[in-house]
Amino acid sequence: MRSSALFGIYSLVIVSLVVGMAVLTLYSLEKSRWWDARTQLAQESHALHLKLEANLYRLFKQHGDVLLIGDRDGGAAVTELRAKIDRNLDDIRNVIAREIQMVGDEEIEELELLDEIENDIRSVNAVIATLTTSGEPIETFIQIERLAGLLDGDIDDELDRKINAALEEEIEEVEEVLEEAAAFRNWNTRLVYVILLVAAVTFFVALLSFSSQIRQPIIRLQNGVNRLRDADYSEPVYLGGSREFKDLGTVLNQMAEQLKERELSRVEQQKHLEETVAARTSELQELVDKLEIGEENRKQLMADISHELRTPLAIILGEADVTLRTAGTLSDDVSDAFARIRESAKHTNQIVDDMLTVARYEAGQLRLDRKEIDLNKVVKDAVSMFPGKVNVSTSKVAMKTQVDEVRLRQAVLALLQNARRYGGPKISVDLSETARAYVIAIEDDGPGLSANEKSQAFERFFRGSNAAGQGVEGSGLGLPVVKSIVEAHKGTVVLLDREDTGLRVVIELPKELRGT
Repeated sequence: MRSSALFGIYSLVIVSLVVGMAVLTLYSLEKSRWWDARTQLAQESHALHLKLEANLYRLFKQHGDVLLIGDRDGGAAVTELRAKIDRNLDDIRNVIAREIQMVGDEEIEELELLDEIENDIRSVNAVIATLTTSGEPIETFIQIERLAGLLDGDIDDELDRKINAALEEEIEEVEEVLEEAAAFRNWNTRLVYVILLVAAVTFFVALLSFSSQIRQPIIRLQNGVNRLRDADYSEPVYLGGSREFKDLGTVLNQMAEQLKERELSRVEQQKHLEETVAARTSELQELVDKLEIGEENRKQLMADISHELRTPLAIILGEADVTLRTAGTLSDDVSDAFARIRESAKHTNQIVDDMLTVARYEAGQLRLDRKEIDLNKVVKDAVSMFPGKVNVSTSKVAMKTQVDEVRLRQAVLALLQNARRYGGPKISVDLSETARAYVIAIEDDGPGLSANEKSQAFERFFRGSNAAGQGVEGSGLGLPVVKSIVEAHKGTVVLLDREDTGLRVVIELPKELRGT
């Protein structure tokens, strides 16, 4: 059964119980009002009959007084009592008419009995009127006898019996109404108990239905979803309960099957991917190893080539110098040729030295002869060896640290030569210190370098546009040599733009090198 149908049934039962209780309450109120009205009419009729009886006895007593002592008020008292009796009869007749409207024709007997009482009253009044027409006191024994017989017979027997019968009838009606009301209350009480019992049973059944049809399936649903969330597909999801939950359980089981298939496929794909990645990683590692070996071989080859080239270049340079010292016996053309040979050998020897420096650094073979040197002396020596004008700013305080004086001076001199070749005419060197490092800054007011050129400037044989475009001679090894020397000292070198124009090269040497 669907939960909606189950809720509909329980809702219908509850609404029916509520409506039944409301109808029973309204019906009980209406019956109570009806019984109250009927009881009130019966009591009113009983009271009116008592008044009628009392007025009749007063009337008959007044007639007796008239017969015995005479009519002293001219019949006023008798007339008043007769008027009251007539009003009593009219009031009783109205009450009986209202009872007939309420309960039906069963009250017609009371109306007939009232007519008989009224006829008896008229006949008795007629007889008494014949005895009292003279208005004088009774003078004969015969009149007294006749009055006594009338009072004992017509009044005491017939009229009194009929009035008492009417009074008993009203009493019986009140008792009947009370009995009927009591019976209805008992029936109403039993019906209320039945309704309460039905409501309690409905509530208990509803609780059981809610637990079995909704609460338990929701708990099983939560447990099943938790298993699916943890990728546990070992058991199917059984919800039970209403049809909606059964359908939901079927959907969850189908989804679990699909997830299980996807999980298996994913595991297989992951395993295949891991195997592929492992294979590719192995291949890449082999390639990396080969590249590293090739790079090491290349670095070693560059170092070996540079080292091996130094000897023949030195021989060529020496032979050219010896030959030129005897230039007096040579022709001008031969002397010029040997001069060009000597200059080319010197230039080539410088390139080989630079290449050897870079190659040894890359191969981890660059050796430094470190000594505690004042950086002020290094900067001043480099400026003194530079053939151009340089604005120097050094410190008055000694800045001593463990460096290779020759190599560091070579780096500063290389930067000064770069500034002269590719920068502007204004060159400056500034030596300062920070909390952690000593700083050597070389500036020029030339065109500078673009961002892309600065990122490639430390690569071997790279030349910027301001050098290649102007036909300036150079090997492209100056900045790589500087970088090799500075980094061998555990320092850094960076290229920055000046505030106006030109290039600023900053070397930072850590103070931690002091004393090492």
